[in-house]
Amino acid sequence: MLKSFIQKFFVIVILTTSLVSPVFAAEDYHVENQPQVIEKVVQLEQKGILKQKDNGYLYVEVSRDFIAEALLLIDAQGKIVPPQHYTSKKGIGAHISVMYEDEQILNEIWEIKELGQEFTFTVMELRTVKLNKNNKVKKLWLLAVAAPELEKLRESYGLSSRLKGHDFHITIGSQVPGKSQLKAHEIVLEEIEELEEAA
Repeated sequence: MLKSFIQKFFVIVILTTSLVSPVFAAEDYHVENQPQVIEKVVQLEQKGILKQKDNGYLYVEVSRDFIAEALLLIDAQGKIVPPQHYTSKKGIGAHISVMYEDEQILNEIWEIKELGQEFTFTVMELRTVKLNKNNKVKKLWLLAVAAPELEKLRESYGLSSRLKGHDFHITIGSQVPGKSQLKAHEIVLEEIEELEEAA
């Protein structure tokens, strides 16, 4: 009970701070007021392991529960489809992007010595972002996180503290027209069960 109260208090402090901070004012996102999602995900272990794909892409692998739990609780029209990197057997699952491969090549970063280390973060808020790519609009749902350790990591390699100037985040999925959200949850649960059986 006390632990839950402390976690909720910490989230309120973070959200209050982020609302008055000028860093967040210029972003092109919408904060979603869905406290049931935040209350659930702040109970998850907010840390992960730094990993790298063969092409150089650097990320922190986090618990798959961040996506699974959020998808079950988001109240939205249509359905929210989890990202392919989450549903694919060869995907990297739930994660926080840290460095893109092109950044590493441009800055001649050929080796990341921190691979395998644990990094912590704090979930700040649930957001949506509308992307327009190839004349197609996509609405993404994501969990924005504060990650000072990841900012320091990027800076230690001579990069800006944030990836493309945006807050670090965990992508939850993209919203599309169609079946009710409840049906989408059933689909997600089936996919999670299939992945667990295959593992």
